[in-house]
Amino acid sequence: MLELSVAHQKNNIKHIRQNNMGFFSRLFSSFSSDETEPSEGQLRRAIKQVTQTHGEAANRIIAMERLAAWRTPESAAALLRRFTIQTPQASMDLEEKRYAVKLLTAMGEIAVNPIIDWLKTAPDVAHPVQALKNICPPEKYRSALVEVLEAFSSGYTRWPEAKALLIAGLEDEAFPQVGETVFRFLDDDNDDVCIAAADYLARNGGEAAREKFIQICLAADGRPRVRGRIFDHFYERGWGVGKNKKDVEAIISPPFYLTSKGIVKRRGQE
Repeated sequence: MLELSVAHQKNNIKHIRQNNMGFFSRLFSSFSSDETEPSEGQLRRAIKQVTQTHGEAANRIIAMERLAAWRTPESAAALLRRFTIQTPQASMDLEEKRYAVKLLTAMGEIAVNPIIDWLKTAPDVAHPVQALKNICPPEKYRSALVEVLEAFSSGYTRWPEAKALLIAGLEDEAFPQVGETVFRFLDDDNDDVCIAAADYLARNGGEAAREKFIQICLAADGRPRVRGRIFDHFYERGWGVGKNKKDVEAIISPPFYLTSKGIVKRRGQE
């Protein structure tokens, strides 16, 4: 059950009014888990209300709460559909999505598998992954992200931005669990995914990352963003390129350069 005091509820409504966003009286209302399991028709109607881009906010909220109250995997999957639309008022849209996160969190373990399935197939992962993190203890959360990233690394996805966001959101403490998987994303064709993996591994991957970064740089013709970010990491960590000095000299470009010992430096910041 999700409850806030009446005073808190009124303060939120007042805040929304003051910002000319309109308001919906049920934003922080409580909901009951005593309702019977929904029929397919009830789920379809709730999804239609939840995804009405130009509909009344109150109707979306009521439908979201009804889905959460049913407490089934199917209703959790339907509630996740709220993340597929963007309503005209950005601030209100964000409020509703944050509330959807709270509702999913309140559903607990029931929502975990639907969220994981969503992360594997949908472009908007920022809010669902927050709900997953709220629900799961750290080890289970990390295992879930490994499962999702493994699915990404072994198959095609139309949403590379989702991969990049999930990698960027990994905690450093998760490296023992996720490191092997993240290394594979250094070979991703999408620059943002490759850079997200490089950022994570630069902090956690040690010598193995340094060696792999050299290979990526040498192969990254036509990918200046990737080369630039990797050289940034070499510079920031004082890494050298070792026996690859001659090959790296042939591809390194300003503001970066190599010292006589093969250490990456950046002009103006020696």
